[in-house]
Amino acid sequence: MPQKLFSSEFFNALISSETSNRFSLSDYFETAYTRTYDFCESLPYLLSRREVSVTSPFSYETANLDAFCLIHTTKGIGKLFCDTPTQINAAYELTKGTLAFIDCHKQHKLTCLHNIWEYTICFVSSPISSYFHKKLETLGGCIFKMDSNVDTRALWEQLLKLQADDETYGLMRSHALIALYTQLYLSRSKELAGSYHIPSYIADMKQKFDNAYDKQYSLDELSLKYNINKYRLCREFAKYYHDTPLQYLNNIRIEQAKNLLLHSDEKIGVISQMVGIENANHFIRLFKEKTGITPLTYRRETPIIS
Repeated sequence: MPQKLFSSEFFNALISSETSNRFSLSDYFETAYTRTYDFCESLPYLLSRREVSVTSPFSYETANLDAFCLIHTTKGIGKLFCDTPTQINAAYELTKGTLAFIDCHKQHKLTCLHNIWEYTICFVSSPISSYFHKKLETLGGCIFKMDSNVDTRALWEQLLKLQADDETYGLMRSHALIALYTQLYLSRSKELAGSYHIPSYIADMKQKFDNAYDKQYSLDELSLKYNINKYRLCREFAKYYHDTPLQYLNNIRIEQAKNLLLHSDEKIGVISQMVGIENANHFIRLFKEKTGITPLTYRRETPIIS
């Protein structure tokens, strides 16, 4: 019996969608791969892949699709809504460098938050993908900051280079997928193992940033407080949290500012002060650097989803 086209399976699983003239969901399947080879019964393999550029409004919601998908954001911001083992309808912002590993059997929704969202999406078969997805969920979830991990990024890029649709390239893609899944698992396991040995002064610094982000900090003051060279402080903080202390602090501030922009009527200058950034112009530049848009654009164009 001939296999049903994966594009047909996708549209049968589609619950709702909203797209602009720039992109059609059928474009997802311009690069679809043969799945009649023997290895497809036991190995993970790519069903389709596509580099995507969408504008707001764009969203779609699916459920009961026999596949997984990998989404790597290269520009702009998307948002993923999905159930997790610990939360119903959890929401994740998919920013530049983020890799999301999504179980398409479960109901989930993807939406473009702002003017533009660019990403690469790969739909993958269930064999082995299901095993790794479950393992990663137990280790803290399936959202990764891939661009901070050289090994993971290299494996992803290798997977995308294997484009020919024949049995040899299909096997090579399967090999690359297993290597990618394994690297994600090993990296996440290493992160968790390292978290039990974080020096007390590094953990204390992070706690201060998390709970008192509106206060003023400098590397010189932190160096004096902990009696540790500021360059060592930066190096060790980044080892455990992937950003320098002030980069981490500014990320916290921008996340808090996003919440205030959407759920208060305070002016931009006031919000800047509330999150600990004294100069409003600096706040606007930093916000645009982190998100790609200004605070006012974020407030105006971001849908508030209940």
